[in-house]
Amino acid sequence: MDEERLDTEAFTPAYYQLARILRGKIMAGELQPGDRIPSEEALATKYGLSRMTARKAISLLVDEGLLRGERGRGTFVIEPKVDGGVFLIPDFHEEMRTQGVSTHVRLLAVKVVKAGKVPAQKLGIRRGKQVLYLERVLEGDGEPLVLDRKYMPYEKDQPLLEAELGHGSTTELFSSRPGLKPVRAELTLTATVLTAGEAELLGRKAGSPAFCMEQLIFAANDLRVIWGWMIYRGDKFSFSSLSRPL
Repeated sequence: MDEERLDTEAFTPAYYQLARILRGKIMAGELQPGDRIPSEEALATKYGLSRMTARKAISLLVDEGLLRGERGRGTFVIEPKVDGGVFLIPDFHEEMRTQGVSTHVRLLAVKVVKAGKVPAQKLGIRRGKQVLYLERVLEGDGEPLVLDRKYMPYEKDQPLLEAELGHGSTTELFSSRPGLKPVRAELTLTATVLTAGEAELLGRKAGSPAFCMEQLIFAANDLRVIWGWMIYRGDKFSFSSLSRPL
């Protein structure tokens, strides 16, 4: 797809596609710190969007800390902070394939439960509503590497297929439900240690270092489709970070 054009047939929302284009220009240095970006009206005209859609794209980049709005003047690219960065968290299966490692998903639990306070809050649903709980171990060359736990809104008339549950890729979990295809995620990475139960599943000792990545995953129209966390073995994974260009 041409990076300067929007894919009107994609499930990815138009505002998110536009934000991705603008973000790319900032990262590539085409838009420098202090530059004023085109107005909402100009962006809407160029990309065939409504002004509201253009405004939503700009707001997303403001929230990311890439842009700043100034009343009466416009929206400007922000001078980056060199003490911060963007963590690169690759897809597990893609990373393993790159390293020539075969992967396998070991399904531990799939059950329908009532959403507790935290899952309900994270998924934007009422407490007590039915959700699907999924627990898996992701393996590389037969060795347990990642413990994956997820909550998803439960749709009785659109159950996930067993074949989908065995996939490691989050996107593939919804291969039979394209309307729920993930388009963006909010990720939080923290250091942790393995509990006794986690250590047993990952073949390590309790208290061993690990990483915990919390995931909140959205489909089109900001619909929340997954909340959960993945526990990565600390002896097998590291995560790099890139600062935005000066």
